[in-house]
Amino acid sequence: QQLGKQKAVVVDSRRCIGCKGCQVACKAWNKLPAEQTEVSGGEYTNPTYFSPITWKIVHFKEIGDYDNTQSGTGGLKWRMLADNCKHCIEPSCVSVCPSGALWKRSDGPVLYDIDRCIGCGYCEMACPWGIPNFDEELHSITKCTMCFDRIDQGLEPACVSTCPTDALQFMTLEEAQKVAREAEANGLHVYGLSEVGGTCWIYISDVPFSEFGLPEYSTVTHKGFEMGLLTGFVGVGLFVGGALIAAIKLYAERRETIEDLEEGGS
Repeated sequence: QQLGKQKAVVVDSRRCIGCKGCQVACKAWNKLPAEQTEVSGGEYTNPTYFSPITWKIVHFKEIGDYDNTQSGTGGLKWRMLADNCKHCIEPSCVSVCPSGALWKRSDGPVLYDIDRCIGCGYCEMACPWGIPNFDEELHSITKCTMCFDRIDQGLEPACVSTCPTDALQFMTLEEAQKVAREAEANGLHVYGLSEVGGTCWIYISDVPFSEFGLPEYSTVTHKGFEMGLLTGFVGVGLFVGGALIAAIKLYAERRETIEDLEEGGS
């Protein structure tokens, strides 16, 4: 796939002010309902996890030492990071989906078809970041779509267009990788250039991404990650085989129910 054709987003945590406008824009554009959350353990990140109705979260991280800041001998700073589906260049979720419900468009977004999802959960296991989540009401996984419907109309993703500080910037993947390499050359931390084969959502920060809870995958290739998955699947082969049979049966039942409803309404 041509890098110049694929779309990408560069997220610069140094510019993020934690306004959560991107979260609100994501909810509004995708018509996602609000989710009941609560603050716990001094954690300002809220919500702290992805769900079928929460496709974007904003990590809040306090860096440094408060006592040193008070005495003037050190530094305390806040860093925030808007996070969602990375839209991998070679998505593992697509590779493991047995029903073809997930696919990657040539211009970048990784999308899904709720009518083809059989609820097997393979994509949830395969995703390095735990992005896809099964929605019990839709009977399908859901996740960020990079606002492909906006892209088709020549618009930026909703989160990007809403950001007041340009912490999120929309461009081609080729441009995004160039920006990331320049940042890396200047001593900044970059995430998404090499992780699991690279992603279309690339992050820049002046603090390590482990501070935000992002796992270390910089030396793991797409094929290497999938081989690790395959090893795990083989280890639980009987379970997976049973799950696949059950999933196919569920898919067939769903299609039959839909057809009955369509016939009844005609």
